[in-house]
Amino acid sequence: MHKREIMIYTLVGAVVCFVVVATFNSVPSYADESTPKAPLMSALDNVGVSDPLNKLAINIYGYAEGGWFYDASSPHKGAGPTFIGYNSYKSDLTPDKVSLNIERTVDPTKKQFDLGGRMEGIFGADAAFIHSNGMWDTQTGHNQWDLLQAYADIALPYVPVRVRFGKWIELAGFEQFSANIYGAFGDPARALYTYSYQFLYAEPGTQTGTLFTYVLSPQWTFDAGFTWGWNQSLRDANHALDFLGRVTYAPSDKTTFIFVITEGPEFPIGTGHNLPNGDSGNYWTALDFVITQKVTDKLSLGLGIDYVETPKISGLPEGTKQWGGVAGYASYAIDPHFTLNTRLEWYDDAANGFSNAASSGANYYEVTAGVAIKPFPKDNILSHLLFRPEIRYDHSDRSVYSTGKRDQLTFSMDGLFTF
Repeated sequence: MHKREIMIYTLVGAVVCFVVVATFNSVPSYADESTPKAPLMSALDNVGVSDPLNKLAINIYGYAEGGWFYDASSPHKGAGPTFIGYNSYKSDLTPDKVSLNIERTVDPTKKQFDLGGRMEGIFGADAAFIHSNGMWDTQTGHNQWDLLQAYADIALPYVPVRVRFGKWIELAGFEQFSANIYGAFGDPARALYTYSYQFLYAEPGTQTGTLFTYVLSPQWTFDAGFTWGWNQSLRDANHALDFLGRVTYAPSDKTTFIFVITEGPEFPIGTGHNLPNGDSGNYWTALDFVITQKVTDKLSLGLGIDYVETPKISGLPEGTKQWGGVAGYASYAIDPHFTLNTRLEWYDDAANGFSNAASSGANYYEVTAGVAIKPFPKDNILSHLLFRPEIRYDHSDRSVYSTGKRDQLTFSMDGLFTF
């Protein structure tokens, strides 16, 4: 069976899962009367069409995000690399993305058979940067479409195990593509608008395959499975499987430790038909470690560490290649209106600029400070509106930024509405 057929069957399977659950009398209602619904589900309630969704425990939700970015060091549009990734269209108001999700979650701790899944589609400027290999990656233009996630979940009877198959956002890292609106700290911190070097260059964007989750206890959760590699889906650049594993330890509701490992041949990790020949012999080892600590009701701290190593990369000199870094995070909720967020990061590319397409290997340092602003925190609808202005300073020990500079000062802000 070809990968394209497998993915099609996966998508159909996810839809079938949503329908089949209607036959189970034990399906709980999605609605939790103690928790206010998001605007979209509330609107469906108001027009009287949400009952079938509630009976199936299906949630429909999403968000819309747009932002503005200014490079004070080199303000001219198109003038050299910034290495900031997605939100780096200089001096432009950019529609980053609109995301729409259809989801039914399953709870493996109930130890009963259940079906669920998730489909997430996005449209906007960010989609062009996260296409997986073989899925909508031939588009051109500023704004594009992408099927970001499409997976089915099966909760098994008698054991606290969930099986997931399909395409999902990668498991590693303090930051994630959709989670930059929520962040590892959760609401109301919601992290920062711009991403870290680690997220952009030392972690995959999406993965496609099969993942098993075992919930040993409220403190320990284990994930293990196989994928087709970093950012691979309907096509696979090297026709080889990766191992993916994750261990989550939460000794309390205030502290979490997460360790992720991926092992497999990854070169090349791009998309499209004109990629260099795939390398199935040189395995990449990618390690990720995240700690989050809620110090008080207002203050949360976090640490993210990434390390990637491979014996050889086609086209580069012989020898082991490494890249990765360390980032520290702090979030302080002043009041329901304002949350201060900071990130301090060191990132090292010792692979001749391979990880971020720079002109040479370099050490990068960045500090970012921002504030998350909720203008109307008590309003049922407008409480979902968020603004995040931030200032960021980047330094490299090599001349890699615009016009040969080693320093970069940028300002950015986004507006975000979850629904």
